[in-house]
Amino acid sequence: MTGNNAKETATDMIRLHGLRAQAAAQERASGLRAQGDMEGFEHWQRVHAAICELRRTEGDSLRS
Repeated sequence: MTGNNAKETATDMIRLHGLRAQAAAQERASGLRAQGDMEGFEHWQRVHAAICELRRTEGDSLRS
């Protein structure tokens, strides 16, 4: 999950965290913002948005 592609990271997060993927991405974003890492924060915000989009469009097919 070190890549810069938000959609790939989102897919990995869903596989790793399941239903908690959105919360895990938001927690990571918040932690980075608290540390002053705005680039990291913005990346994890994009990951969070990608998770939301993948869940909306692909639903249960992501869990296989």
